[in-house]
Amino acid sequence: MKILVCYPMKSLAKTYMPAHSDVLVAESAEEFSRLVQLYMPEAVVIFSEMFNSPVWEWLPALKAQLPTNSPLIIVPLYRDEKMIEKVAEESGLEHVYLLSAHLSQEEIRHQISLILGFVQECADIGSSKEKGLVYALMSYGASGITTFCINYPVMLARQHPEKRIVVLDMNDAKPDLTRFFKLQQHQLSLFRPDFIDIQTTAKRNWSNVCKQSAHLPNLYYAHAASKWKSSELSNLINVFRMQFDYVYVDWGYCFPESETLQRLLHTVDRNLLFVRADPFSIDSAREWLHKWREKGVKCEVLLSHLDPGQPFRIGEDVSVYGVVPRISESRLMQSHQSCSVLIEELFPPKSYISSLKEIAKAQYMDKSAVFC
Repeated sequence: MKILVCYPMKSLAKTYMPAHSDVLVAESAEEFSRLVQLYMPEAVVIFSEMFNSPVWEWLPALKAQLPTNSPLIIVPLYRDEKMIEKVAEESGLEHVYLLSAHLSQEEIRHQISLILGFVQECADIGSSKEKGLVYALMSYGASGITTFCINYPVMLARQHPEKRIVVLDMNDAKPDLTRFFKLQQHQLSLFRPDFIDIQTTAKRNWSNVCKQSAHLPNLYYAHAASKWKSSELSNLINVFRMQFDYVYVDWGYCFPESETLQRLLHTVDRNLLFVRADPFSIDSAREWLHKWREKGVKCEVLLSHLDPGQPFRIGEDVSVYGVVPRISESRLMQSHQSCSVLIEELFPPKSYISSLKEIAKAQYMDKSAVFC
């Protein structure tokens, strides 16, 4: 692959590039324009420090010089990052990949390698020929989604080592999973140009982009919070369904009810609304479920924070996927602060673990699970 790099020092520029790549370096913006016309590169990497004019001037002009389908990878200065992102989005520029301004040299090289396909792809990207199941997890807040996503996929991965499982943190307002698993360098929005169409999306092995569990080789995580367009979200969900057996999407708050949320609800296989086991939360959930049922969307309830022996009435017409008990705030805080997975602790909360096992058992049998 012929890569044109715009960087002030030729000797250093190649240290940012993938090994075995064919690299040509321009040491000024003027030389860059000349080399583009001469060589028509297959890919371009630029460092924003090379341009003195405002981003809204140099970025569209630069993109117009490149071949239509050539990927443009931008390594920004911290002061430029947000403006470049804004200009690229508002100008509708395609095939533009914006790296984080906080990356080290090694991390920059790795991200460029991923984008351009220099990282070795795995031939077997699915454990079965059947499409996987996608679960959307939503709530009104503080209903236990994060705790569930930290613990339940680990249990599922242990029970079914032949299944590939991925957890996507799409909670843009409160990306707790990203902080817990340190997923900042595993951000799917970096590859946003790949989600333009399903053919482009399906070419990439997305397990290479995700963070693989250190102890469970069939379990992956990724930070996927972004202002996705509904079409991008559809392609993302569909290709992850092709490459994984179970996909858990932590969407977070089910409001505001955006167009993208509506697309999510209609695209995934199962919608789970996490609801605290108190009368006000249950009543609100029932209204929300009925409203979406009228739109042709089926949602199930996962009831959380249930005290031992506490009765609950949610309505005969509401499907309960599972019930998990309350864990004390101090116990949860201790676990989150130490980044400890409850089910891997020496003395885990037994009632919570038992409830997860019941849900896993029912999921395998394709039934709803209730544990009291």
